[in-house]
Amino acid sequence: MLKNRYLTQYIIEDFAKKMVFVGGPRQVGKTTLARELVAASFNNAAYYNWDSRNDRRKIMQSDWPGNAGLIIFDEIHKYKKWKSIVKGEYDTLKDKYRKRPSRYFIEKAVIQ
Repeated sequence: MLKNRYLTQYIIEDFAKKMVFVGGPRQVGKTTLARELVAASFNNAAYYNWDSRNDRRKIMQSDWPGNAGLIIFDEIHKYKKWKSIVKGEYDTLKDKYRKRPSRYFIEKAVIQ
């Protein structure tokens, strides 16, 4: 059983206004927070991990499900131009999903 985190509700509320970025040290639960706790509040969450060759191809081709209520990018910080892809997609698609905006959840580890 997963323990609900105090950040979960704040993250969900923030999605009404903006993209959400979560960073932190390795192995603290960023992926679990995104996939299990936050995604449970949205219909049709899509998860992409930059470390997966198949997911990486989909990210580079902007291959998102049209009905995604939440899009999660994990480890995308490993791609040098990740900010351009995410911002470009968000700016392009936010009007398309005005009634049901797609939300982007970005996870990245902080290397110390």
